[in-house]
Amino acid sequence: MAREKLQRLIATLQEELGSAQSIDEESRKALQQLILNVEEIASGDTPPSGDHASAAGQLEKATLQFESEYPKLSMILGEIIDTLGKLGI
Repeated sequence: MAREKLQRLIATLQEELGSAQSIDEESRKALQQLILNVEEIASGDTPPSGDHASAAGQLEKATLQFESEYPKLSMILGEIIDTLGKLGI
């Protein structure tokens, strides 16, 4: 159930990222890489590792970075972090 929610949140994040015109290219690329990392976690193909914890930490950092300019994006990132926590990551 949590993995399905995580996949839905990833799709929502990708849509929101696609519609956010004013995000600088560096931030956009960093978020896209985070999305790839979270997709790997969501697939469940690999056991939790330090890389997964690192991805969660990077998500937290991105959430704070986008909080004021992109509140919806930040909210989605927060939901992803909560869902990863429910998965034990």
